[in-house]
Amino acid sequence: MSDGAPLFVFQIVAAGETDALLRVLGPFALVAATLRSAELTRRDDHVAIRIEAEGLDTQRAQTILHRLQNMSVVRGVGFGWLGAASAA
Repeated sequence: MSDGAPLFVFQIVAAGETDALLRVLGPFALVAATLRSAELTRRDDHVAIRIEAEGLDTQRAQTILHRLQNMSVVRGVGFGWLGAASAA
C-alpha cells in the first residue's frame, strides 16, 4: 500500500445468523482487500459489523459496498474513510 492511501471503514448491519460475519467478509477477499480490523457486536436480532480495510481505491471500495448491499443477510451498509492509513 502506498502512503496517503485512505483507510476505508464499512459499517454493516446484518441478520443475526451464525455465519453472517463469514458471509460479509467474502466481498473483501474477492478484491484482495487487506483488513486492518473487524469488529462484531451482537444485538437482539442482528449484528453490527465494523470493518477497516486498506489497499483499496474508491472503485474497489464501491464494488465491495454494492456486493454487500446485494447480500440477503445484510440489512444496511455504509462506508467512508479515515484519511491516509499510516505505513506499517
